[in-house]
Amino acid sequence: MSGEVLPMQQADIRTKIVSWFSELKDYQTPGWDALPDLDLYMDQVITYLERQMRVFAQDEEDRLITSSMINNYVKHGLIPRPVKKKYTREHLFYLLVISMLKQVLPITDISNIIRHQADLMEMEELYNSFSAIQDETLHATAWRIESEVGKNNDDGFITRDALGMLAFRLAFEASASILAVKKIIRLLCNEEHSKASLDREDIKKKNGTGNKPEKKKKNGYNGKDIRTENRNDI
Repeated sequence: MSGEVLPMQQADIRTKIVSWFSELKDYQTPGWDALPDLDLYMDQVITYLERQMRVFAQDEEDRLITSSMINNYVKHGLIPRPVKKKYTREHLFYLLVISMLKQVLPITDISNIIRHQADLMEMEELYNSFSAIQDETLHATAWRIESEVGKNNDDGFITRDALGMLAFRLAFEASASILAVKKIIRLLCNEEHSKASLDREDIKKKNGTGNKPEKKKKNGYNGKDIRTENRNDI
């Protein structure tokens, strides 16, 4: 049966594949200036993000963001707490990144890499870099798969075995990329921990206390150290 063209629903499957990757090819992550400049309530945040991330949902029942998810991110210090139950551009950035990367990385790794970059870059610069990288990789993947789907059969229909092998190849490529990402994040975290330990030792030697307050994070992102007062604000 190897090489058999997908029966019955072959035209429908091809139409869905081509349509979805066409959407992916045209997708543009909203730039920083395109994000709402007014603070939003929870239901407005969900509506906005669902609209922005619709192309990433596997089906109509797939929910990439919910109020429960957002509450958990806040309670665990993954994003800053809302102010008077309102969310800013900064919150939208964190939620977009977490929603995209949680498909492939543990939340702890996502928190670590965001924190690392937030210490080095202004929020707007970091967000625009994220947007550019996401769009570039999405478009490249969409073009590649659209080409693969179209070249597997003279009639323009991908065969069952070719479709399966394409899924295998993409899965192994994703696995290799995730392996590299986790290694990089571990190296960065180990470096930060070593530097923090040396800094603490230097402080102890200089003033004999070792309890000097930590310097405030550049963009307010502090991983699990985000302040936790007044949980009713969520």
